[in-house]
Amino acid sequence: MLDRAWSYGKDIATRGNICVSPWAGFVAAAVIIVGILDVISTNAGLIAGAVEANPLMALTQDVFGWWWFAPKMALQLITVAIVLMHPKRAVFACVGAVVAFNAYVVLNNFSLAGAI
Repeated sequence: MLDRAWSYGKDIATRGNICVSPWAGFVAAAVIIVGILDVISTNAGLIAGAVEANPLMALTQDVFGWWWFAPKMALQLITVAIVLMHPKRAVFACVGAVVAFNAYVVLNNFSLAGAI
């Protein structure tokens, strides 16, 4: 019984340390890098004449104008916080799948812009 309590106490103590898992840093960096590339590729596509296909992002672009990326990056930072504060395999799997899909969108955006 005391071993279980001690183990639980150690889990609580390490939860405040955001460097619990090296995978957390990798996934968090991937979220930020792909998010920035998404903003850059979306702007390149819009400049080339493409239209935003996501209705929510199109609304955000209409409302915020040039600063449309601020709410998008805020969501990216919330995702990073979740990854760093809850470094579990399920979180890595879900966020990793979203990052992979977003990377595909980035490649598609750059393709539409004629950059690749």
